[in-house]
Amino acid sequence: MKQKLKPLFIFELANNHNGNLERGIKIISDIREQVQEYRQYFDFAFKLQYRNLQTFIHPDHKDCSDIKFVKRFEQTKLSNEEILILKNEIKKQGFISICTAFDEDSVDVIEAQNYDFIKIASCSFCDWQLLEKIAIKNLPIIASTAGVSFEDIDNVVKFFSIKNKSLSLLHCVAEYPTQNDNLQLNQIDLLKSKYPEVTIGYSTHEIPEGAESIKLAIAKGAEIFEKHVGLDDYEGSINTYSATPKQVGEWLKSAKAAFDACGVEGERYSFTQKEINSLNNLSRGVFASRDIKKGETILSSDVFFAIPAISEQLLPSDLGQGQEFIAISDIKSGSAVRFSSVESKIRTSILQ
Repeated sequence: MKQKLKPLFIFELANNHNGNLERGIKIISDIREQVQEYRQYFDFAFKLQYRNLQTFIHPDHKDCSDIKFVKRFEQTKLSNEEILILKNEIKKQGFISICTAFDEDSVDVIEAQNYDFIKIASCSFCDWQLLEKIAIKNLPIIASTAGVSFEDIDNVVKFFSIKNKSLSLLHCVAEYPTQNDNLQLNQIDLLKSKYPEVTIGYSTHEIPEGAESIKLAIAKGAEIFEKHVGLDDYEGSINTYSATPKQVGEWLKSAKAAFDACGVEGERYSFTQKEINSLNNLSRGVFASRDIKKGETILSSDVFFAIPAISEQLLPSDLGQGQEFIAISDIKSGSAVRFSSVESKIRTSILQ
């Protein structure tokens, strides 16, 4: 059985520190200000990324400026020591620490630096050499599923299950940014139905101003939510799918409203007195269709139902199976049958 926890919101820092340690710390700090009022409702995490660029990039393509990601990774590189400073800042500011491993060397670093979770990116979902390395570590796993077939998801879920590893899956679409007409949020329902013992979440690359899809994802039962974050403090400083701290605040506000609207989960909700009063005002009351004498058993032929009902009057729902009512005082024809005028006892057949 899954353990029921607070919903988890993950802020993906990725390379949005732009290779500057102080900038990374400021992003963490600015996001912290936005989450404070929601900490009693949600858990929060920051996610970093590790790659050993010495081996991750082929030697023939080092310093290759015409390949977007090679250029980006090299220009924003932080040392392992600097990333550890970021990781420690994440913990210091009250966040869960998560890191994506893109190669086997990074798995060892993530373990050595004592992260709370390890993440598998969608592009690595079927990288079995990497998965084998992750499986020998004692870390819970979160994996994104963009572009992954059900056959491959099945294989990975079974693999980590056999290894007795904690695995969560995130629905994700790898378009940057993802337009609203391709968010594919129904995949959350599909993953939840197919893998009921796995925690299912939603990793979004939508336009950051959008705060509607989070509501839909919550209504569909997602429990983990991931969004890229950064700072928009100069031209070109942030990409089209990363949210500023202010946008994160709006995102969380929408999330809280959605959880409030969805209400309790897995059980019938508690009815408010206001709701009960409204229903009672619309319900028919029980009235005597003849003069009923004290001591008489009240039969269905002795009553009729009409509105408006009054306070402390029997309603049709009170004349349910197994209930028998006996008058303890005289009740005039046309009068309301009140609880104070009858006593009830259990019987084996319904009211005649």
